[in-house]
Amino acid sequence: MINIFKQAAKITNYNIILAIPLIVFVKLLDLYSLYSRNTVDSTHELILASVTVLFMSGAFFASWFYMVKEAIDLSKQVFVLDADRAKATMNLFKALPVGIGKYFLSFVGFYIILFFIQVFATPVVYLLGVNIIGGLDTESMQNLQVIAMDPSITNQSMAAFIDKLTPEQIIFFGKWSLLFMLITSIIMYLLMFWIPEIIYKTPNPLVALWRSVVKLFKDFFSSFRFFISIWLMGFALLFLNTFAVINPLAYIIMNIILFYFTVFVVVAIFLYYDKKFVDMEAVDDESKEK
Repeated sequence: MINIFKQAAKITNYNIILAIPLIVFVKLLDLYSLYSRNTVDSTHELILASVTVLFMSGAFFASWFYMVKEAIDLSKQVFVLDADRAKATMNLFKALPVGIGKYFLSFVGFYIILFFIQVFATPVVYLLGVNIIGGLDTESMQNLQVIAMDPSITNQSMAAFIDKLTPEQIIFFGKWSLLFMLITSIIMYLLMFWIPEIIYKTPNPLVALWRSVVKLFKDFFSSFRFFISIWLMGFALLFLNTFAVINPLAYIIMNIILFYFTVFVVVAIFLYYDKKFVDMEAVDDESKEK
């Protein structure tokens, strides 16, 4: 497990250009979201904007995840000169249009399926929370609705709402947060190998989902330890990020770290999948042939 993280960090450092498309896409998505909020004022415009985001996301992630796979493959090559490695690393950008051609429809389907998973999971979480924790009192619900519907919501208004909460209400919201975090973590674990399965094995996103979950449970103890390790690292960074908002310089540094960590996690998951389900299957096939 430690070796995988070490190798993932090494691959990320050698191929730090992987962060460039990710940063560009996030910023473009932010700009488009800001533009849509200010211009969309009808149902058909909202649908058009949603479809545009769907296609943007499908095109980007089809190209970027394929680029990550190529970086994993590149790490298996031996370079005598650093100049040759640098040239090969820069050639990873050529994988972007190839990835779109191969996996664009796969990732459009991926996001459609993911949407329905979220639609299904939302009422399940709500019903589970109401039965285990309980519902929100009328006054707090009204305050939340006012804040949620206010387009000029600020950190100060949210802080004022939190200041008005009683200790019992704070505990109540804390329980709901823990439940939400638990369910989200479980879903993230179940979907951990979905994208590598699409890129490496099965372009059909629905079939890839099933096969990735099957592989997950075949390697349950190892994959669970791997996921928990990533989860703890991510939780620690998000915890630090809450304090970084206070200082602009710290906020910028934390954003850089979070982008790096995102690339590192994706590389680590792809590397784990490659070693467990690509290299191992290749070895098994060779053994059967002999």
